[in-house]
Amino acid sequence: MAVPLRRDLLVGQRLSIVQDLRFCLKPRCPVCRKGRLFQSRSITVVKTCADCGADLGAHDIGDGASVFLIFFFGITIIPLAWAFENLAHPPLWLHGVLWLTVMLGAMALLLPVVKAYIILLEWRHRKG
Repeated sequence: MAVPLRRDLLVGQRLSIVQDLRFCLKPRCPVCRKGRLFQSRSITVVKTCADCGADLGAHDIGDGASVFLIFFFGITIIPLAWAFENLAHPPLWLHGVLWLTVMLGAMALLLPVVKAYIILLEWRHRKG
């Protein structure tokens, strides 16, 4: 089944960063921008778009989003924990509870966003 492409999503063309962020915060089909990108209550990509029929199941980004976030957290949260230790000198158990909660919460919020962005880039830069 042929899927009609929107002009702003043709291969090689770029969208604005604002449109990209909107897409990532509310992940939808990269073709029609209406159908859901992920299965409900999951970050598993749907096989086909319910609205336009685009084949989205072939987008296997593997652990790309997770690896990116691990590096991001290593750059941001580790220095925060070190600064907190130097300023407040809390007990070790507080570090464990605090930073585990921060990292799990941030991962739950950011993983779908980063995964949607990688899928958007993969779709945009696919071979013609």
